[in-house]
Amino acid sequence: MSKAVDVTQRCTFPSSIDVTAVLERLEIQFLDVNDRRAIVIFQGGILNLESQNGTLTDLDSAEITVYDLPADNKRERGAEGQAAIELIEDFRAELSTIWNSA
Repeated sequence: MSKAVDVTQRCTFPSSIDVTAVLERLEIQFLDVNDRRAIVIFQGGILNLESQNGTLTDLDSAEITVYDLPADNKRERGAEGQAAIELIEDFRAELSTIWNSA
């Protein structure tokens, strides 16, 4: 595992998405903790996804926290925060792209 980080961003989607369906379609591993929260393994990093209102199957706003960066993170020491922000942005973009193409 890489160095632990704890970076959080709030994300809003243009329309409600079914996150569990998108993750399954992308074959991304996740554990649904409850109907509002999931732990996701994305690009080797560990993310906490928590709905701000509603459920994971009808998500329009979420708080995404990076618990751990990918082990192969090649960023300079001390740049973990920026790497975490980029990981969240990549994850959000992936969700939006797949949902919009469905």
